[in-house]
Amino acid sequence: MRKLVSITALIALAATSLSAFDAKELAKRQDTGFKYEGKLEYKIPDESTIPNNKFGEMVKYGKELVVNTPKYIGPEVSDEKMRFAGNNLTCQNCHLEAGTKPYAGTFVGTYASFPQYGARGDSIGTLADRINGCMTRSMNGKALPLDSKEMKAIETYMFWLSQGIPLGAANKLQERELYKVDRKMIKQKAADPIKGKVVYDTHCASCHGTNGEGIKNEGLATGYINPPLWGQDSYNKGAGMYRTLKAADFIRSNMPLGASKDSPILTDEEAYNVAAYMNDDSHFRPEKANRDKDFPDEVVKAPDTYREGIESKEYKFGPYGKIIK
Repeated sequence: MRKLVSITALIALAATSLSAFDAKELAKRQDTGFKYEGKLEYKIPDESTIPNNKFGEMVKYGKELVVNTPKYIGPEVSDEKMRFAGNNLTCQNCHLEAGTKPYAGTFVGTYASFPQYGARGDSIGTLADRINGCMTRSMNGKALPLDSKEMKAIETYMFWLSQGIPLGAANKLQERELYKVDRKMIKQKAADPIKGKVVYDTHCASCHGTNGEGIKNEGLATGYINPPLWGQDSYNKGAGMYRTLKAADFIRSNMPLGASKDSPILTDEEAYNVAAYMNDDSHFRPEKANRDKDFPDEVVKAPDTYREGIESKEYKFGPYGKIIK
């Protein structure tokens, strides 16, 4: 009987190891067969170059949608047919400075990066697919019609920001990535939401509210001065920001406001802990339908997403040593 238990344990351990997240395999699947040999400079176009024509109008409307999302497609707009977002967040709450800040989900180069392989759907996705992923997850809403003015405007704005970057070359811009918190640390140490609360109370509550409720602008369809981090009007459980490592990477180089990759305010460990506190189960957050179907292939499944056979706290808070190869 004791031998049977030992064999079962070994099989379970082997299965966990075999299904651990493999960054090399993900890179292999994302390979497009093109390697850009030139040099690229991270550069934000001058808005004075936006032409005075229909293209320019769409660029400007696209930026306006990114900056003032609730005004046009939020849940409080007067035209019910335009209520695509399910919360009052803006696109630039995650993609800072209208999608132009380095290491903050920048849109510079995004247009030149699609179609691309995405592990969440284990499929090749278009730019429109990616935008609608944000709509149904971070915005907790519904997909924009592909032929809508709003979808075309957002894509046009991203195109304008990406001009001059060759197709398939944007991955050479390191500014497009989030700065990663210490991966050795997260493999060895679990994030601590209790310590994270101390970080939150010290550095975050003054902007995002004691209870994570944010600071709302007056009136309907006006959004927030500072967005809520949990609650009914925040991102749902399918959003990238709900994942501890993704949130920690974003927070470390961007929060509190004024932080940057080279001049952070929080340490890697503080960002890790406050990300855990922000997404702790004690904080209400909208559900995402069919979230169990995300990342169907275990080999490239994000390490901070639910994995069968691993306790909830381990994939949510780490340590991630057993989950990352």
